[in-house]
Amino acid sequence: MNRIQESMNKIQASEELKKNTLQYLEKQQKEQSPRRGFRIRFVLAACCILAFLLGIGGYSVYIKPVSYISIDVNPSIELGINRFEKVVSVVAYNQDGQDILQHLSLKNISYIQAIDKLLQEESYDKFLTEDSLLIFTVISDRSDTIIEKINTNQDLWLYDALTYTSDKTCMEEAHQHEMSFGKYRVYIELSQYDESITVEDCHGMTIGEMQDRIETCRHEGTENREENQESYQEHHEKHHKNKH
Repeated sequence: MNRIQESMNKIQASEELKKNTLQYLEKQQKEQSPRRGFRIRFVLAACCILAFLLGIGGYSVYIKPVSYISIDVNPSIELGINRFEKVVSVVAYNQDGQDILQHLSLKNISYIQAIDKLLQEESYDKFLTEDSLLIFTVISDRSDTIIEKINTNQDLWLYDALTYTSDKTCMEEAHQHEMSFGKYRVYIELSQYDESITVEDCHGMTIGEMQDRIETCRHEGTENREENQESYQEHHEKHHKNKH
């Protein structure tokens, strides 16, 4: 009431009127204080609950992957990326990858930073030889953007990395076979050229070995088509001569 009293002192009125008015205001304040305090406590409690719910909602949004990147050489490692382009999950699908992740943290940084950090890791770098092949496979509604960022990362130019896209169906099938979806995509491609190849065979092969086998099958297929074409031409020419 100090401020009210100070204000009353400035008012030009009789002392009796000032006294009665001051007493009335004091009475009103006492009557309203409990209600006002309740309202304040209610508002504060509501704000706390709202902040708590927003916190839970914000956290669930943060930890939910919306995009995935499979990084395959021989180590096969998958990164789960949230909508803020931060890595929120990291999974290795073979022993080499598991050994690397034991002493390397890639979470809560951008996927480009995570890729750079992985490539700079000594235990990973030993797999990046002249004969190895580094492949990035992306599953995302924004796959074009992610692939563009990967391809324009100058630190990757040294490795002649290849980039592909895939889908969640492929990822689900891959995980059923305990394989990264990036390596599984290569297996699917290889199986189109070599029907005898199995998932179990590919578990024991590096990405480079699988890609080499694809190229060999392509080359053999090309040679067979050329031989068949030559045989057809020879047969056609011979038939044409005999006819005349």
